[in-house]
Amino acid sequence: MTINELRYADTRDGARIAYEFRAETGDEPPVLALHGVLVGTSNWVHQMLRMPEFRWIAPFFRGHGNSSDPEGTPDIEQAALDMVAVLDAEGIDKALIVGNSLGATIALALGLMRPERCHGLILAEPSIPSLLSDEASQRLIDEAARTRELLGQGDVEGALGEFVFPRLGDDWKQKIGRKRLDEWRHNILAAPAWLDAVVAFDPGPGPIAGLQPPALILHGEQTRTFYRELTLAVAECIPHAERDVVPDAGHGSPVDNPAAFNEILTRFYDRVAT
Repeated sequence: MTINELRYADTRDGARIAYEFRAETGDEPPVLALHGVLVGTSNWVHQMLRMPEFRWIAPFFRGHGNSSDPEGTPDIEQAALDMVAVLDAEGIDKALIVGNSLGATIALALGLMRPERCHGLILAEPSIPSLLSDEASQRLIDEAARTRELLGQGDVEGALGEFVFPRLGDDWKQKIGRKRLDEWRHNILAAPAWLDAVVAFDPGPGPIAGLQPPALILHGEQTRTFYRELTLAVAECIPHAERDVVPDAGHGSPVDNPAAFNEILTRFYDRVAT
């Protein structure tokens, strides 16, 4: 019988991190799946449903889902420690860490800070804009400012559209569905602060080059040029990192082409687990 539960982990600063737990027995190899900004654990629905051979732990970052709201600007390193709290709550010493977008950036931070907790890292389009240029950082700063301005006017729908339209197109409401739309109306309130956190995260190319866990860095074949450049900037810093491209996929490759993404995940896990 499948175990499918919403669980909670307490952090050292008193926050609560909600996470979805899905497994057939609870003894399967653990995968910690970290979502992108706004989207929540729906980022991983096709993995959790189609890959029952794994034990899925999919947390909500602060300001998303049922997790505590961030106090002020969230922090990438603190988010990585939140993920350690989730692993501790499940009694998991070591897991495969999979992240998309913001989740990939936090997964990288986790690999740098607590390498002993990571079998390996699959980083689907991580973002460290400081590795590119001030212009890259400014693009995210401007996006956060536009979203924050609309939220300040009480225009949650407009803010959501501002954030989602460039990624999903005109029919974004139809693509995400009513249930996720309600969740995203809540999550959008924290989105500008998380963009600020990504801009502020700057471990430097030297520490990134010293990343210890095995790493696979992915981007979608059809992702926007900006995201591809951000991804490759991280990949260039990690000498041992493998690289791959998810065909017929954009920035959200786990959802855009789950069959291809799941095959890549399985191949990587089989290598790093042995």
